Amino acid sequence: MKFMAQPMPIEPEKLKPVLHEKIERMDAEQLSLLNRVLLQVEAEELADRLNEAFDQDREQGRLRRISELVKQFRAEHRYA
Repeated sequence: MKFMAQPMPIEPEKLKPVLHEKIERMDAEQLSLLNRVLLQVEAEELADRLNEAFDQDREQGRLRRISELVKQFRAEHRYA
């Protein structure tokens, strides 16, 4: 199995200009792929934050009554 060498980490203040240069050289297909990758990263970060929030709510007992409240709502709002 062949391993790729790990790139040297770039300091955050130097990273933006390096990324901007790379983006400027990308064609439309590469930009589209980069956009999809960034959207995936954002979605994963959001999912992590939501999971943490639900875990906190569960620990604090806020989610115990959900099924009861749904049943009550459905009983009060019958669909025709």
